[in-house]
Amino acid sequence: MNSVYIEITNACNLHCSFCPSSDCGHEAGSGASRSFMPSALFEKCIAGTVEAGIENVYLHVLGEPTLHPGFALFLKDIKAAGLTATLTTNGTTIRRVAHHILNCPAVRQVNFSTHAYAELPPDDAHGYLQDVLDFCKMALAARPDMYINLRLWNIGVTTAGDWNEFAISRINETFNTQVAPGNFCSRHKSFPIAGRLYLHEDSRFEWPGTSKVTASAEHGQSEPAEVTASKYPAGTCHALDTHAAILHDGRVVACCLDYSGQITLGNIANQGLPEILGSPAARNLREGFEKHELRHPFCQKCSFCKRFGK
Repeated sequence: MNSVYIEITNACNLHCSFCPSSDCGHEAGSGASRSFMPSALFEKCIAGTVEAGIENVYLHVLGEPTLHPGFALFLKDIKAAGLTATLTTNGTTIRRVAHHILNCPAVRQVNFSTHAYAELPPDDAHGYLQDVLDFCKMALAARPDMYINLRLWNIGVTTAGDWNEFAISRINETFNTQVAPGNFCSRHKSFPIAGRLYLHEDSRFEWPGTSKVTASAEHGQSEPAEVTASKYPAGTCHALDTHAAILHDGRVVACCLDYSGQITLGNIANQGLPEILGSPAARNLREGFEKHELRHPFCQKCSFCKRFGK
C-alpha cells in the first residue's frame, strides 16, 4: 500500500451535480454537519501513515481541502513526517493558497477538477479557470518537479461540450500548445501540455450506492456481510492494496469512494492504522479482491469494481 486518503473536511463551496454532497452537509443551513478534521486527529492520521510504512497522502475523499483553516499547517506536518502529498481541488481558492502549495516540496501532484466549472455561471467559470492557469504558469517556473493535472472528467456528458471546448482553447492560448479535443479513449486519457502539466480527460463515473450497512456501536466496525447466493459477484478493486482512506471523523474505510463509511474498519482516534489494516475484516476484503470476489454489499453496488479485469 502506498497511499492513504485523508478527508480533512467534508465541506465544499460548490454544489456539483455529480458529487454526492447532500450526504455530507456541504450546503450551509441544510441542517447536515459540515466538519473539519481537528489538528490532533490529523496528527494521528499522519503518525499512523508513517507507522504503516505508507509514503503518500491524498488530502480528500469528498470536500474541498483548501477550505480547512489548518490547510497550510497540515502541509508542514506532511513535510516534517517525510511524506509526500497529492492534492485534488476544485481550484476556486487557488489564488489564496498558491504560495503554501508552491513553497511545500512535499506536494508532488495537484489535480484540478476543472470539469466542475461547466455547471457555474460563465463569468465565475472563466475567472476560476484563469486563476488555475495562472497557478500553472507559476508552478512551471517555481516547481518544475510537481505534476499538475487539469481534469475534464465529463467526457460524454452532452451539457459539458461547450465548456470543454472553451477550456481547451484557453489552455492552448495560454501555453501555445495544440492540445486537440476529441482524442479521448479508454487507453488515451492524458495529454501533455508543458513540462509536467497535463490535460486529463475521463468519463464521469457513478459513486457507489448509499444504502447503509449496520455498524457496531462499540467498535465502529461494519458487521460481516451475509451472502445468500452460492457465489460472490465477480469483480476486484485496488482498495487495501494500493490505498485506504480516513474520513474527517477518524473512521478508516477500505476505499477512497466510501465517503459515508459503509466499510468502516476502525477509527484512527483509538486504534493504530497497522492494526486496523490488519484486522480480520480488512483481510477478508483483501482476500476477496485477490480471488476476484466482491464480498461486501458496498463493493457489489460499485460500478468502479467492474473496471478491472481478472
